[in-house]
Amino acid sequence: MLPDVLPERPSVPSPADIWDADLARWPHAHLLQSHGWGAVQAATGWAVHRLRVAAGGGRVLPITALSAPVVPGAPPRVYVPRGPACAPGDGPAWTAALAALEELAARLGAVRVTVEPSATSEDAPAVARELGAAWERVETVQPAHTAVVDLRGGEAALLARMRPKGRYNVRLAERRGVVVEEVTDLPLAAARLARLCAATERRQGIVLPSAAHLRLVLTALPGSTVVLAGVEGEVVAGALVAPFASEAVYLYGGSSSRHRERQPSALVQFAAMRVAIAAGCSRYDLWGIPPTAGEDHPWHGLRQFKLNLGGAEQEAAGAWRRSRRPVAEGALAGAEALRHAARRLRRSLRRGDGA
Repeated sequence: MLPDVLPERPSVPSPADIWDADLARWPHAHLLQSHGWGAVQAATGWAVHRLRVAAGGGRVLPITALSAPVVPGAPPRVYVPRGPACAPGDGPAWTAALAALEELAARLGAVRVTVEPSATSEDAPAVARELGAAWERVETVQPAHTAVVDLRGGEAALLARMRPKGRYNVRLAERRGVVVEEVTDLPLAAARLARLCAATERRQGIVLPSAAHLRLVLTALPGSTVVLAGVEGEVVAGALVAPFASEAVYLYGGSSSRHRERQPSALVQFAAMRVAIAAGCSRYDLWGIPPTAGEDHPWHGLRQFKLNLGGAEQEAAGAWRRSRRPVAEGALAGAEALRHAARRLRRSLRRGDGA
């Protein structure tokens, strides 16, 4: 006779769980190196190469490398977003990582390899030493400047670190009836945030994700959450936050033009920080600010908004590129320039100021 209660079978970690657990052990682990972010990039046209590199001392260094051709049919380029995750001065790990990337690039016939470590500008000299003279400094793909909030100490410490204006705006939103919620229904969360992104897109002349892309991100990134703010039942602001290891990243957000005087976006960000704290994170990356405080900069208001929330300005170490096939790369440079020009034209037409 079978027992009344069958013993539970031990759960088997998935490849994604194993990858992320191994990655999180490294000091510069970042969301953009996670298994889920690789899945997002695979759905947007990149080929994803997950390398498990023996980095000395029994350590395994996971590296997510992306590849894609500049134009269809051309040799690809290889890009490592916010990686590798080893410390800037970890010579054995860097040596192993670069050897693995060179092996991948040779197999693909890549024209170049670009790495963009998850490190700050203070780390740049150490990274450059590990890379050597064959690598040149290039413009970053990810935001070169960001604002990072220290989440340690809980909500009281978080409010204390805010600038007076940021703290005032959070309290103002609470007093004026702004209500925030986490939306666990993924299709509903994606649809509502997409509407807010579309409103911001029209207002600011920028390109923001569709509901389909937001749903993809929410599905692929464990723990990612949409926080929405409402006023009298009307959804007016929202954000998608994704935790990984000790850091949560504000990936996407949007707002309508209504009830902005009640500061719903400030309360959304405060709620997103609460989500990050609950996930065990000690930092919250507000993901991108302009590098100048000048009031003439078109994104001055965004910069001030994020710094008011307690974000400390942080400059990335940068990106480095090694050309492998200079002749082929030179031939493709014109096509790449045309592609970027076409993208700028499409964006200007979306704003209505293109001819």
